[in-house]
Amino acid sequence: MSLPQDARDSRRWWADLIAAWRDTRQIVLTAQIAAIYAAILIPFKAGIPIVPGFVELRPANAIPIVASLLFGPAAAWGAGIGNVIGDCFGTLGPASFFGFLGNFIFGYLPYVLWGHLGWFSSGQPPLGKSWRQMMEYGVVCVIASAACAGIIAWGVEWLGLLPFVILAPAIFFNNVVMGLFLGPPLLSFLYPRVQQWRLRYEDIRESGAFHIHSSQTLRSHDSMGSEGTNDHFRDAIVECRGLSFQYASGSAPALRNVSFSLVSGELVVLLGRSGSGKSTICYACNGLIPHMIPGTLSGTMRVKGRDTVDDPVWKQAGRVGLVFQDFDTQLVATTVERELLHPLEYRDPRLSVDEVRLRVVHALNQIGLGDCAHRDPMTMSGGQRQRLVMASVLVQEPALLVLDEPGSDLDPAGRSQLRDVLQDLQQDGITVLMTEHNEDYLAQADRVLVLDQEHIVWEGKPETLLRQPQLMRDCGLRPFVLTECFEEWGLEHVPVSVEEAWTRAEELNLRLAPPVEVLDDSLRLGKLPERESTMALPLIQVDHVSFQYEEQTVLADVSFTIQPGDFLALLGQNGSGKSTLARLLNGLLMPTTGTIVVDGMNTRSTSMNELAQRVGLVFQNPDHQIFADTVWEEVAFSAKNMRCSKDEIADRVKESLAAVGLPFEGSRDLDPFSLRKGERQRIAVASVLATRPAVLIVDEPTTGLDPHETDRMMAMIRRLNQEGHTIVMITHSMGLVAAYARRCLFMHSGRIIADGTPREVFADPGLIQSASLEIPVIARFSQRWGQTLLTVEEVKASWRQGFP
Repeated sequence: MSLPQDARDSRRWWADLIAAWRDTRQIVLTAQIAAIYAAILIPFKAGIPIVPGFVELRPANAIPIVASLLFGPAAAWGAGIGNVIGDCFGTLGPASFFGFLGNFIFGYLPYVLWGHLGWFSSGQPPLGKSWRQMMEYGVVCVIASAACAGIIAWGVEWLGLLPFVILAPAIFFNNVVMGLFLGPPLLSFLYPRVQQWRLRYEDIRESGAFHIHSSQTLRSHDSMGSEGTNDHFRDAIVECRGLSFQYASGSAPALRNVSFSLVSGELVVLLGRSGSGKSTICYACNGLIPHMIPGTLSGTMRVKGRDTVDDPVWKQAGRVGLVFQDFDTQLVATTVERELLHPLEYRDPRLSVDEVRLRVVHALNQIGLGDCAHRDPMTMSGGQRQRLVMASVLVQEPALLVLDEPGSDLDPAGRSQLRDVLQDLQQDGITVLMTEHNEDYLAQADRVLVLDQEHIVWEGKPETLLRQPQLMRDCGLRPFVLTECFEEWGLEHVPVSVEEAWTRAEELNLRLAPPVEVLDDSLRLGKLPERESTMALPLIQVDHVSFQYEEQTVLADVSFTIQPGDFLALLGQNGSGKSTLARLLNGLLMPTTGTIVVDGMNTRSTSMNELAQRVGLVFQNPDHQIFADTVWEEVAFSAKNMRCSKDEIADRVKESLAAVGLPFEGSRDLDPFSLRKGERQRIAVASVLATRPAVLIVDEPTTGLDPHETDRMMAMIRRLNQEGHTIVMITHSMGLVAAYARRCLFMHSGRIIADGTPREVFADPGLIQSASLEIPVIARFSQRWGQTLLTVEEVKASWRQGFP
């Protein structure tokens, strides 16, 4: 808990208190402490007591001392402001000034005193785990309570309201009793969580004084076939030289000696498996590393000639725009228009009203949200919200736009629109650096940087990379499917487009003649479980269902059935109603009209608890679903709600973790938020499986996952289906549908426009186009021979040389 020696020696009370208003995290903490303190105080202050603090014991009085030991100066400001807010509900007057001052001291002294009480100091964090810690806490509590009581009582007596001898003991008694009774358990609950997320004042202060080791030399990285080197630093918009970074909570560097440069108008794609350092580079571009994310940094990152270390993050927003992979964390406003106005309010110098209006309209039109200015972002689809965040960045007209997996939540139409936007940005001279897990945007990229094992292992033209499928596999990337189809034929240049693949097939005298095991799906899906008779009642029946949010119709007259054992892919562009339909199936939403029957039960008259045991829903973002402190508690939560016995809960946790390939041992101590996204996604699935549902709905299960994690996730989902679970998968990935689904529902504008097997629906390019989706590359390639194949394995099994 103690401060570093240099910080302790230089610390002065006024410097700490002023610094609290220069750090966004401390400002937020101040506001939260004030709100919590005021909310608990208000019931006691609404009725004015005769002797404040004496005729009742206020639980809120434990808040300042606990917050002080965790958050330092932020607690002082929060306690003082919170007390004044509470006074507004009953006791506001001249004495409120002394109330502010007394609570301010009450929220500051514990932080100042802890560890500086000589013999009374335990030399340990503020937890009641030893008698010395408990003794130090008691001494701190008594001194802070006495100071608070003395200041308030003296001020109130000076105002002629109450004698010091009456008020001071009352306040002191209240503070000490609540501080000693409620403070220790509250600290034991909060301290490990605050420490884990590095929100203690010591952690925040240390991150503000980040460690930088300058390097005078630039070492070149190892290359696996690099095409040329970055020899144009002189004309670069971005100059990264010898950049290394290790997170404060990490045991190994996230980046090692990374060097590259970007010139004006250049589009560079950053590829690499999860954990290779792509997001770390993104955060370094706008100064989040090291200003907001603590760690050890060496090397330099310069944007438009300015080192990102030299300016705070807010000052760099005008020249560097960053869209997070978890884009929802960037949304702050209640309407689309206000979301774009928010960053412009802090421009220096300020923009005219006309300029602001022009920028907002241009940015919205640029990303296809021109008619959504007055919508609430939370009523929009994930893809629409992602484009909104992009607009909020573009409205600032940055010189560098950094996109961390921008296509992860976009449908094919949205990805096509994004490609157009990127092309326009390049023509406007804006430099774009983006990370990706697939090849969607490689065709228009100027260069590709491949990261692996924390450093750049390959650099060059995208076409050159795509023609080397084995190199891509070695780097943890998924090769382009057509290159895999031709890999076995020993071509010097494997094809990287459908048109080129047709030409190569003609040159090799190849044709496609699929055998029976391809056409009956046994090669693609393996041995299928026995299906119940088609005469059996459907597991889910949706009958003429419509749904609307206020005046906006999302679903219109939807009808279909789901049979036991189905693997159903729900497809459609962003905003077509897929996620809404999923929430209707498990009872989170009720239809506006129509009926939904699940396993014989009408969702309108069935409890959420009963429906959850039959239909489990895994959200698109696992972090919106996970909340517990340990993996075991997360997975056990639903079983506990079902009032299972302790032995039954343990069995379900073990069974569910085994189903998703996670170990049961150690799950009681493992924090789910310390795991990678793919692992968190599997924990979310396990928590749903613990209810043993007949139907599992997974919403975009592979978003943000690299090829290896995607394969593991889909193998798990396929195994669950083969074991008898009915699967409903919402996805934009036509490749996943082609490889895993047995049946597809195509949605467009809230209606179902097609229902059939993947081979049937992909055989109709017009249908796919009407749903604003894209036909899979393999299907398009194979249709040259009058066939609709779905996977690389099917193509390889269907190759025939010569004419029939």
